[in-house]
Amino acid sequence: MRAVDRTRLWARTAVAAVAGALVLGVTACGSSQDSDSGAGITITHALGATVVDGVPAKIVTLGAQWLDTALALGVTPVGYIDNVAVTARNASPWQPEGALASATEISTTGNVAEQVAALEPDLILADPFIADQETYDDLSKIAATVPGLSASIITPWQDQVTTLGDVLGKQDQASRVVSGVDEKIAAITAANPGLAGKTFVSTWLAGPSQLMVLTDPKDGSSKMFADLGMTIPQNLQDLPAHQGRVTLSPERVDELTADLLLAGYSPGMDEQYRGLPGFGELPSVRKGSVVFLTTQEISAVNQPTALSVPYILDKLDPAFAAAAQ
Repeated sequence: MRAVDRTRLWARTAVAAVAGALVLGVTACGSSQDSDSGAGITITHALGATVVDGVPAKIVTLGAQWLDTALALGVTPVGYIDNVAVTARNASPWQPEGALASATEISTTGNVAEQVAALEPDLILADPFIADQETYDDLSKIAATVPGLSASIITPWQDQVTTLGDVLGKQDQASRVVSGVDEKIAAITAANPGLAGKTFVSTWLAGPSQLMVLTDPKDGSSKMFADLGMTIPQNLQDLPAHQGRVTLSPERVDELTADLLLAGYSPGMDEQYRGLPGFGELPSVRKGSVVFLTTQEISAVNQPTALSVPYILDKLDPAFAAAAQ
């Protein structure tokens, strides 16, 4: 799999270590999925369309977004890759404890396709950072495969829940999952009416000279904040960016002129973030609306799921109140 640059890496929640290790080359491992005439459900996605015949009993999820989607619907995959947990070297706290006890964790240092084929799945769900066209074609030789649902690098989690609910015949449960998160966002909005029109900025201090900044208000990771009535400051939106993100030198921290600052940091970099020249003069610092987030926590923002969004909303709740002032 192709290497990714730092900006793209952050856009995909620090998955470069995972993506670089995915050895997917398959040759005659598994069989093509042939759909019966008029049978099955057709899922349109970023790479075409996939027909899923019947209700799949054995699902493999490759990536944290599809994994959390399955868990949110009460489905334990037979095999999975959780790139967030791999990066953090720890299970994600928003997942139900013990939910993956019976599942096989797929090693990212071995041949992923061979491991997937050995599980004999009926359906493979692959996040966009894994399922480029070549990989999608290879995985489709094993079982019906669904990648990202749109061309966006971050698939809207609501679309994933709805789609998998349709596949599993769990439409009512899927609706309840989506509405439950929507109700949580609505409650925060009602409690903090001053958030309307306020600004936010999501960042990650990846290293001493690399400050990653989200600049695209239409990015999938921005939707939660848009639902709260917030947007990204115009000065950041105007920066030339790649896939909705830009790399700033830490000396430009004074450009983070938002009411709410999400200060993601690599291990050991939180104190260095606080020590950046000009940090203490930021509007968010003066308002008390800065939230420091570990790489795992910033991934809950950057790669939102039905499980991670409620978790991060609770984490950000005090900062929302401060930002609304």
